[in-house]
Amino acid sequence: MAGRRSQSVRPESADELVDSRSAAKSPGPVWHQVRKSALHGQGVFARRRIPAGTRIFEYEGKRISSEQADRQVASDPDDPFHTFFFMLSSGKIIDGNQDGNDSRWINHSCEPNCETEEDDKGEKVFVVAMRDIERGEELSFDYALVIEGRKTAKVRAQYACYCGAPGCRTTMLALSSRAIKAARAVKAQ
Repeated sequence: MAGRRSQSVRPESADELVDSRSAAKSPGPVWHQVRKSALHGQGVFARRRIPAGTRIFEYEGKRISSEQADRQVASDPDDPFHTFFFMLSSGKIIDGNQDGNDSRWINHSCEPNCETEEDDKGEKVFVVAMRDIERGEELSFDYALVIEGRKTAKVRAQYACYCGAPGCRTTMLALSSRAIKAARAVKAQ
């Protein structure tokens, strides 16, 4: 989920590319490809230059309740804080691990090149380019994860961010500006 700053990387060979399952579902140009990321696991990369404002694809997956999400085991037992959940404003959750598409492989960055937007009905979420994205650049958005309870240093560490951006807040959690300043001060020591 977390990683280093977005960077321009081209595949060494065709073997590094992963077929885009979502390409068959959506008409128009295929903007992306999935391959190994220097940030974390798999990542999504621009196949071509993507203009700012482009709706790249929908974040797809099975709709589940928050109760169902709480009961599910994390996707990776070795990394129990790693999931493919995306919460909608309605409270429903999209589980990208079930019936999901390539969007689930987008890594977090504190200085992302993409953002997410819901449709007017609050039923769908789209990944949209915030700025022009160059061919080979890894796509990212700010997860700004929301969890219940206090965000102690231990909890923030469980959701650590390694994006390497100058403005990195050290965690993928949504934090208050005061908490972000404190986290940066600790990181600087």
